[in-house]
Formats: sequence, structure tokens, C-alpha cells
Amino acid sequence: MATAAIQRRPGVDEKFHGITPNAGQNVTDAVEQALEPVQSLPGLPGHDASTHWLSVSPYPEPEHLLDLQSLGTPCRLLALALTTLAPATAEYAITKYQDAIDWSSVMSRLRSLAHRDDYTWTRDLLFKLDKLSHVEATQSGGLLKYWYGVPDGDRRNLATCVWRSKQDAINGGTGPWHRQARAIIPKMYEEIDVRGVRLTIDDGVSSWSFAPY
Repeated sequence: MATAAIQRRPGVDEKFHGITPNAGQNVTDAVEQALEPVQSLPGLPGHDASTHWLSVSPYPEPEHLLDLQSLGTPCRLLALALTTLAPATAEYAITKYQDAIDWSSVMSRLRSLAHRDDYTWTRDLLFKLDKLSHVEATQSGGLLKYWYGVPDGDRRNLATCVWRSKQDAINGGTGPWHRQARAIIPKMYEEIDVRGVRLTIDDGVSSWSFAPY
């Protein structure tokens, strides 16, 4: 089974079929500013190779960085591969999640990283690590990638989080800032669709699939 889990919450964590901000809100400027590139290296955008900290979101401040040393090898490689995450279509806000993101490029990068580190990707091992992550999850750990796009002409958008496990996603949503974010959702969005899916990556990164989680 898979070890990576995806939590869906528009504008905050992940959106499945579109965020619709209230009319008159100027969200585009803020989103575009947040999407400005941070420190990058060829093939690993957002990764400072001299440290073990990885930028996994549009926010470059230290408190938003992922500590790669807190992850086992599979999740570390997946987090690095996810630095290539990008939309597969300009209509990602209204496209099925698995088709909205360019997962082929992510998995191609994951295969390259596994080969570079002489690591054999094993689906069964990931299932065991998923169970163990319930024990080792920490408040700042487990978020492998956070991405969101720019609202389209109808003010719809897509945002996504990729978590190490479902428990990490649950833990990550229990803090005071998440509670405040949930409280303002009725004021910020006309429509919101939140869904969770499980990402399964097969042996050797030969294939991958999504299922309800």
C-alpha cells in the first residue's frame, strides 16, 4: 500500500474541484507573489543542497521548511521528487486531481533519485513505514509538498498537500492557525470541495494510482 497521503482543503491544504473566492477579492496578486521562486538548484527547485532543509511550499521562511533528516529514505526521495510538481493543464481547477497534476514528471524524477541513491523502491516497505509514521509524526513533520495555483477567470483554483501519512495530515490540521483558517472559510469562499486520496507507488516506481482515503 502507499505511504504518501494527500489531504484536500482549498486555499489552505488541497482543493479537488476548485476554489471560488468571493467576488471583488484580489487574490491573484497575493497568489502570484507567493509562487515566486525561492532558492533552487537544477532538477531540485527549492532545495539548498548544503543543508538538510527543503522548501516544500510557496513560503520560503525557515519555519516552513521540511527537515529531510526527519524522514526515512522513501519519503525523503519522494519529497525531493515533489519539487518538480506542476500542473498538467491550465484547467487544473476543474480537472480530476490525478489528471490536474503532472505526476509523470514527479515519478520520473523519483525513479532517477532512487537510482542515484541505489535505492530499491518497495511498495510493501512503504506500507510498513506508513504505520510507523503514526508513532514518529511530529507537529512540523510529514508535509512533503504544498502547492497551489492561480485562480482562473471564474475564480476557481486548485491547492494540494502531499503528506507522509494520513495521521500527519490530521496532526497538521489541529493547530491554532488551521482552526482560524477553517473559521474564515465561509467568508472567503463561495464554494469549497475538500477530499483526501491515497497515493500508491508500485515497486520500482513502475506505476502509481490514487484511491479515496
